Amino acid sequence: MKLRAALLAPASVLSLVGCAGEATPVEVEALAQSGRSAFLCLAIDRPDPEGPGVLRPLPITDCARRYAESPDDFEVDPEDEGRARLPHLYALVTQTSRGEVAVVDLTTERSSILDLDPGTPGASFLPVGAQPVDIVATPGSTAAFVAVAEPGREGVFALPSARVLPRDGCPVPSLSTWPSCSLGSPPGEMVLVSDPPGPDGKLRSSCSSDYDLDPEGAGEAGDGGACGEASGDLGREGLGRQKLIVTLPELGGLAVLDAQTLLEDERFRDGGFAPCEVERWVPLDVALPPAAPPAVAPHGPECVEPATTAGAAQAIAPPRPAGLALAGDRLFVADLDAPVIHVVDLPTPCEPVELPPLLPSSTLDPARLVTTSRIAVSQASPPDFRRFLYAVDAGDGSLMVFDVSDGATSRTPLARPHPEWNPFQPPDRIRFRAPVRDLEIVARDSPARLPATGVAPEGIRCDPDPGLRACDSTIASCDLETLYRTSADHDAGAGPLRLRGSFAYVVLTSGQVAVVDVDDLDAACRGPEVKSQLAGCEVAPLPGAPPDDHDADGIPNAPVLDPETGQVRVDGDDCPYYPNRREGNRRVDRNGDGIEDTCELRTSGEASCSVVLPHTPRSADYILPSGGAGQREPGVQTLPLLYDRSGAIVQLSEERSPKMRATFPPEGVAAPDLTLGVGAERQPILRGQQGLVERSGELQHALVMNLEDPRVHIVNTGWTVTYEGALPGFTRTFVGFDDDESALGSSDARFCRRGVQSRASIEEQLLAAGLGEREASARAAQLADFVQITSELPDEDAAYWQESREPVCSYERCNAKYGSIITSRPGLRVAEAYEDHLVLESRDPDVDEVAFARCCFPGEVQLNVRAGGQWVVQDAGGGFLHHVIADPATGRCRNSCDGRLARLNGRVVHTPTDGPVTDGEPGAFINPMFRFAITGGAPEQDMQFRFTTQGAFTPLHIELSEAIRRDDRYDVQPQAIRFIPATGELAITDGSLQGLILLSSSSMSLTHQFR
Repeated sequence: MKLRAALLAPASVLSLVGCAGEATPVEVEALAQSGRSAFLCLAIDRPDPEGPGVLRPLPITDCARRYAESPDDFEVDPEDEGRARLPHLYALVTQTSRGEVAVVDLTTERSSILDLDPGTPGASFLPVGAQPVDIVATPGSTAAFVAVAEPGREGVFALPSARVLPRDGCPVPSLSTWPSCSLGSPPGEMVLVSDPPGPDGKLRSSCSSDYDLDPEGAGEAGDGGACGEASGDLGREGLGRQKLIVTLPELGGLAVLDAQTLLEDERFRDGGFAPCEVERWVPLDVALPPAAPPAVAPHGPECVEPATTAGAAQAIAPPRPAGLALAGDRLFVADLDAPVIHVVDLPTPCEPVELPPLLPSSTLDPARLVTTSRIAVSQASPPDFRRFLYAVDAGDGSLMVFDVSDGATSRTPLARPHPEWNPFQPPDRIRFRAPVRDLEIVARDSPARLPATGVAPEGIRCDPDPGLRACDSTIASCDLETLYRTSADHDAGAGPLRLRGSFAYVVLTSGQVAVVDVDDLDAACRGPEVKSQLAGCEVAPLPGAPPDDHDADGIPNAPVLDPETGQVRVDGDDCPYYPNRREGNRRVDRNGDGIEDTCELRTSGEASCSVVLPHTPRSADYILPSGGAGQREPGVQTLPLLYDRSGAIVQLSEERSPKMRATFPPEGVAAPDLTLGVGAERQPILRGQQGLVERSGELQHALVMNLEDPRVHIVNTGWTVTYEGALPGFTRTFVGFDDDESALGSSDARFCRRGVQSRASIEEQLLAAGLGEREASARAAQLADFVQITSELPDEDAAYWQESREPVCSYERCNAKYGSIITSRPGLRVAEAYEDHLVLESRDPDVDEVAFARCCFPGEVQLNVRAGGQWVVQDAGGGFLHHVIADPATGRCRNSCDGRLARLNGRVVHTPTDGPVTDGEPGAFINPMFRFAITGGAPEQDMQFRFTTQGAFTPLHIELSEAIRRDDRYDVQPQAIRFIPATGELAITDGSLQGLILLSSSSMSLTHQFR
């Protein structure tokens, strides 16, 4: 309501002489080391054609994007008493190295950077003192305020809008031009907050005074004379009595100043720099709850908990306020030293009350003291009116998200509901390729017009319900939600480049601007036509629904057969978790796509329900088969091929050929028929062929891509799946036998971190899976890793052999066993594994192969560690996924119990029996990107499947350096980002020489640059 009042209130009118004079062009790169920006909307009326122009400040939203021919073109209408029809939008940009504020006319493309002293060479701007750290402007453009941290002259300068533009015959601005006050301590960020009128509609001049001021008479009025001497009346903006809340980091608190008093009080005029009148001092508190031990799920010896350290909750540090974010009557304050985000309740800025703080923390490193720098808050949007705060982790530059909605109870960062889907991201934050410098959360819409009426209502959420009545030019009454659906050719409607809703625009230190989805109004229309758990969709039986009809729509989950004929009497439900009413008992599929018409959601047809996921990076593409520009679905370039050790292709039809099969979901999991993106098409995975693919009349190997979260597909790469393959990382590792003759190791071997699995570890896992002791022991012996020594034997004439080694070994006997091809050398089974050594045992119980190997290879040796009876999965870079850690209690290598890491797997247990495999069975393999099983055939060591993935996730972002100069790369050091509501643009200030960069918030493209 206050903002609406501001838009309707009359603006103050201040006179200005010579504003219409020709501005002096400023050479390129006039802006240097820009810091922060603020914006004013100003018009210059000409009521007297022969007299001076009269400056009229306006609400910032009145300066919609229009262009003027010059800085002096305001489209003055003589027929309307000289009123300006084209107000100009001005950016005030702090110049941190020069102690000035530059004025940039964003409405004109000529002479945009204004020179305040044309008589002096170079660009002259508004002097405000050294080290300007922040700048804010009033919503009605009456004035701006600059916080300055110059040593010995720390304070706040007020810039009345009547004095910020160049004018003929008036003094060049100096420090004494501005009202100013001293703080005695370096200020930080600031925010303007309204002290609302009292019950009778009147204002109070200060927090300690009575409500006795008329709203439009609270400040200095009048035209201000030829050079704009008047400071302006903030009361005319209709926002109550405006207060400045200024952070004082070194003092650990907030100071509340009256903005109008600073503008007009005699103590502060003409650079008076008297001590600021602090109406309220808010000392910030650091109140932390007791540290709680991490929750541990019950488990057996098959896995171990990672080492835990005491959390940082007991660490007390003095507060050091940093970034500010205002949301309604709540002020959030980041803290650079204490692990809190302060929450200050502001029923009015004169009655601040600090509430319990938010508690930044790190799930992956609970002992780390997590502090914050910049923050931003989203708007509360229907239907649930949830609000979120984004905070930059000052330690690692990642983003944390907090639920700050009314009634929210958690004070810690939100955690993703399924962290195992993407274990490459921390579970409680968003991590980018570079640290976050600043961010802005923007709510925006692009409303569609009703064909029949031309009305364009805002805030409508797209709805894919096939039962809704779609809108077109011939229908007078329709469902508005259908106007935003994706078009059939994917060139309109809901899509990656149509931003409707709330989005976080994140500036990275690398010069990129990324987009994070907060609340996309089109999210429901981005996804598959049939919901599936395998696509990350939330599906569950309706409460109270019968077991044979999950969605209670009268259509059975499975087909109903006639007991006498065995024929289908009632077709089963194509969409068992989505109500779809039929006319009659038969399914209807008019378009022949295999999906029943009445349950086929009118969506974009993308492969995942997580295409749009709150608090994750936004995709730049449709998640569709790669058949066109802007379409990118995870899949494979070609189907997998099997090679033998010599590199020859093994045909699937050969009897010796194992088969890579797609695994099927277990019974009860809601999923349509499986498909695999191959090249530019989706290839069906045949149940009748037990998880294989048929192409050109021949069966071929297959796998299934994981689509719960497409962001897990980080890069397109080649993959190898090698039978009894070597674990990566050991080629340059030197180890030696220990004195007990069964241990082999070195201090830097890192066996656990490289994923070694011992017989003891596998046996514990098999016992936990329900196998009997005898079967588990025998199976573990087959699947345990084994060591192959790759070093050469000492030469035959070496001194080592001069001394008899019998009866353990001799050169002839060692050469007979270890002088062959390295890959054919016998292996020593890993009985137990530790971070720095392995306990080995013979694979042949009748021969002491360990003692023999120790005798044959004195001193340090090199080795390969191979997986026994398993296939090793690696990417082209040699990456091998596992979740093996060293047990903090015993030091033994065991799988971690951390459920987030459950999909970090790089081993496939071979299934001897040929046939289909269900997810969760012993032979079913899953990693974050895909899943499959390998069955049958006669696998041989170093047999290898090969395939290359495609459709890697591409986040929506822009490279500022590339956008600025496409023919070259320029150094960009972004400092801050601000949203300009009038134009829908994002203003990014650069700490180098790139000045002010404007981006479109809708298209993420460069619109202007001012240097």
